Amino acid sequence: MDKQEKLALLNKVFSPSAPIKSKDLFQGRIQQLGDVTDAISEPGQHVVLYGERGVGKTSLANIMDISFQNVLSSKVTCNRRQNFKDVWEAALSKIRFEYSQSSIGFQAIEKKGIVQLNLFLPNNLQEISSQDVQNVLEKVNNYLLFIFDEFYSITDNETKVRFADTIKSLSDNAANVTILIVGIADSVNNLIGEHQSLERCIKQIRMPRMSDEELESIIAKGLEILDMKIDSNVTYKIVKLSLGFPHFTHLLAKYSAKTAIEEGKSQIVHEHFVKAINDCIMNVNQTVRDAYQKATITSKGESKFEDVIGSCSLAKTDEYETFTANDLIEPFFQIKGEKVKRESLTYYLSRLCSEERDNLLEKVGTSKNIRYRFKYPLIKYYDKTKVITERKTK
Repeated sequence: MDKQEKLALLNKVFSPSAPIKSKDLFQGRIQQLGDVTDAISEPGQHVVLYGERGVGKTSLANIMDISFQNVLSSKVTCNRRQNFKDVWEAALSKIRFEYSQSSIGFQAIEKKGIVQLNLFLPNNLQEISSQDVQNVLEKVNNYLLFIFDEFYSITDNETKVRFADTIKSLSDNAANVTILIVGIADSVNNLIGEHQSLERCIKQIRMPRMSDEELESIIAKGLEILDMKIDSNVTYKIVKLSLGFPHFTHLLAKYSAKTAIEEGKSQIVHEHFVKAINDCIMNVNQTVRDAYQKATITSKGESKFEDVIGSCSLAKTDEYETFTANDLIEPFFQIKGEKVKRESLTYYLSRLCSEERDNLLEKVGTSKNIRYRFKYPLIKYYDKTKVITERKTK
């Protein structure tokens, strides 16, 4: 494989800007894949897959969409402009059946065609009910899987209520149908609301950040396809900087490999990784850049906003990536070489949670036990790369 062939293949094996759509390139998530598969195999069971942004929920949904030979699947990406009818019309339009019909007579002619399930919905109404969806699906004998991705973008409460009613009615009356709801949320209730009647028929699957081993498998698989190798210390650094997000692993591995390929090398070394860090900063999402700038800009001379954000990115966190003001005292000293009081940090943290600072951080917990975390996970990555390049931290 020559240089141009490797560069062309690079964009396929490492995909930081788009979810994975190929089973050959999908790595990790064995537990979640098994949980979703078990739910689909159980009659009347439905699934809610939830977690924070960037952990690979859409990639897993894509794999579910193409994984089952005996299941007809339909995947819809929701948006805030859609109501209940819009979403189901889009979903049902992707389920199509071929039919044949013979005319009567001695010279009967067989007619063939394709019919879409959305054509069986009432077409004279501005809105439909869960009963209308049930009426269509309970007549279908095939196994059906409906995937509703980015469900969090639906903000209309009535639409969420009708979805809950539909899940309940399909569980009772169309056991061959599975609904998989996918979205950004801390809990199922935040995604679809509180519906106690759904506890029996919904399997809740939280999508955590990837383990180090899963991120390592992304790098190993991609480089195997490219017929390349990598120093173990570079793999370690990529994984640690990724913070559990597969997007970052794809991004860092891609630019590290790109630099090596352009130099005609078949092994990624530390120098390639350093160059990749700079490339990633140049190519980081503009939303993140704007948010960081808005959070740190000031018209009153020197401030501690940038140093506090840097302390947040270096702070020890719990399993939910949250931290306290006390957790920032040590990293702040590492950055500035000076001690800071908890009260001063609390002031800056509160400001960073305000709209004025683009809500860069969000508060978690009660007033007596307030913790903080980044609203945009990319900010932590962006700031850590700045730490490496600007503050020369190894």
